[in-house]
Amino acid sequence: MPLQESELKLKAKIADAEGIRRMLTRIAHEIVERNKGPEEIVLVGIRRRGVPLARRLAEQIKEIE
Repeated sequence: MPLQESELKLKAKIADAEGIRRMLTRIAHEIVERNKGPEEIVLVGIRRRGVPLARRLAEQIKEIE
């Protein structure tokens, strides 16, 4: 039987907003470094959460380059 929303409890906080921003910046740097620039990079986001994530990564890559 699935848990009701009132039964769900937060077990651990993985990262706050600043931590997520730092992680995305690091990922963007890794993408650029491994591809030797942004010229031929294509980011694809799966609907829902993937599209906003791909957009945020694209903005970070633009800032780097």
